[in-house]
Amino acid sequence: MLTARRATAADATELARLATELAGVVGAWSSRLTAFFHEHVETDRVAAFVIDRPRGGLAACACATITHSIPGPNHAGIYAHIHTVYTAPEYRLRGCARATVQALVDWLTEQGCGLITLNASNDGAHLYSSLGFTANERAMRLIQPIPTANF
Repeated sequence: MLTARRATAADATELARLATELAGVVGAWSSRLTAFFHEHVETDRVAAFVIDRPRGGLAACACATITHSIPGPNHAGIYAHIHTVYTAPEYRLRGCARATVQALVDWLTEQGCGLITLNASNDGAHLYSSLGFTANERAMRLIQPIPTANF
């Protein structure tokens, strides 16, 4: 059985590597990812759970951000969004995603998150359903340009 552990700031570069592999986009944003993970991954608002490679580095990760907001009909105002669930190709079909997501969900529940969301790919939907997630047809998003002066 695989054991996921909570990531630390020392994992920031590897978390950014896995995130860029997931996105399939290499570029300057990788350094922003590294800085973000280094600064935030050990806080009470951001977490990542990882599986280590036997010879160093990370094989898999699942990350989340926690938001404190107004209460809703089905949560107390503390909710989380899971993102960056990724397993390196050579470690797939070994339970890495399940182990990292389950550890993350357990941690988020301990933090008081009554609502946990994620965007599921077709490949990941079965896993998330088996962990209790259900589809929500209301999700929408707006992507704004990144101000170049900040980066």
